[in-house]
Amino acid sequence: MFQLSKEETKALRNYLLLPYVKRVLEMDMKWLHHSRMKLPRPYLELIRSAMSLASTDLKWAKAILHEKGIRVYIEETKEDVIICKVFCRGYNQTYRYSSIQIRNQVERRILTYFVSDERLKKRSTRSV
Repeated sequence: MFQLSKEETKALRNYLLLPYVKRVLEMDMKWLHHSRMKLPRPYLELIRSAMSLASTDLKWAKAILHEKGIRVYIEETKEDVIICKVFCRGYNQTYRYSSIQIRNQVERRILTYFVSDERLKKRSTRSV
């Protein structure tokens, strides 16, 4: 049995999660375009910047996996479980993620992207 390094594990998680993150953000952007909000542009810009960060992270994850010779195949996607196989250094390992785990991790990642701006972090730590 093999064990991935921390960097490889992070790249694997990003490779699996970020397509979902991008899909959710795209759906939210479509919803905002068709909503009757008075000022949708700031929200659309926030989503665009999050999508840009997600794309950059996904590109990094793909580069790391390619550099290390790690291949990932999503074997089965059922309603409640996602099964993927990872081939690395002559070994293979199966990972299973429930849809609830994926949803929670996607939500956390989107929240991280939304509050990643340093100005927002400074503003939220000030007392009123």
